[in-house]
Amino acid sequence: MIELTQIGAQLIVIGIVFFLAGLIQGALIPTVKNARMALSGHLTAVQCAMALAIFGVIWSLVELPLSLEVFVAYGCALGFILIWLGITIASVTGASKALPIAGAGFSASDISEFMVKVMVRTGSLLSLATCALLAVGLLPLLSSP
Repeated sequence: MIELTQIGAQLIVIGIVFFLAGLIQGALIPTVKNARMALSGHLTAVQCAMALAIFGVIWSLVELPLSLEVFVAYGCALGFILIWLGITIASVTGASKALPIAGAGFSASDISEFMVKVMVRTGSLLSLATCALLAVGLLPLLSSP
């Protein structure tokens, strides 16, 4: 039986607020410098938000030491948010070096390019590591009756 934990409830709330931010961003797509990048940010927000809400629902099934559990939960949320923020900043500033497909034809200041690169790369590494640990924490489900 799945039960809601405190961390799970917090992940659900973070996910729903993040989803709302993604919906608002979707409405603002035509107002930014790079609309294609803004669409990427919108999709990133709503997809990552749904993942966080799902993680919250299943969190009672995760079997990890408490300190690692806290790192995985909030590291995952932070990683997703950093990726989204980087993409969103790129959509406003025109930064394109870190995201060349959606950024084709645009450019920005060296500071904007650097900020986007750091956010997207840090968020990607953090979310990859924490999602891998989440998968490890769910492995005991395979041996359950």
